[in-house]
Amino acid sequence: MDIASDTAVGGGGASPPAAGASVDPRVHAASGGSSASARQSSRRSARDSGSPPLRPGFAQFIREIRAAFGARFHLLELEAKRAAWSAAYMLAFGVGAALLGVTAWLILIAGLVYGAVVAGVPWIVAGIVAIALHAVAVFMLVRAIRGMVDNLTFAATRRTLAESSTAHDDSGA
Repeated sequence: MDIASDTAVGGGGASPPAAGASVDPRVHAASGGSSASARQSSRRSARDSGSPPLRPGFAQFIREIRAAFGARFHLLELEAKRAAWSAAYMLAFGVGAALLGVTAWLILIAGLVYGAVVAGVPWIVAGIVAIALHAVAVFMLVRAIRGMVDNLTFAATRRTLAESSTAHDDSGA
């Protein structure tokens, strides 16, 4: 405490305590303290009695940030597990549906071949016709697949990256 500034500002009375200093309200009131100082001391006593602090500290801020991120990460983890299980079930159901579809297709083709044989077509001819129709369908599907292979190479992206790298090399040289 600086006595010179104390007498100049306060007129000889005690100066208000510093922000972090402990205050005895009886001593401060006896020295002619202001009502603001009394409020400040009552706030400190309220803090000491177990009520939450007015301003959280940096450590508390960090704890709360970690807790918030931890909660969100936990939620993300739970949703990722749920999504993984859902994807696994979707895959299993898809395989089951494909097997049932193939079974239905085989029964349909067998029924058509049987109907042709009952109608008087020799069974070897009906079987060859069914196989030929399937071979044509396979050929058309494989041709369509080969036509789509170029879509998997990211040709436009690679071309753009190659152009930007050559332009970068030309401007840097």
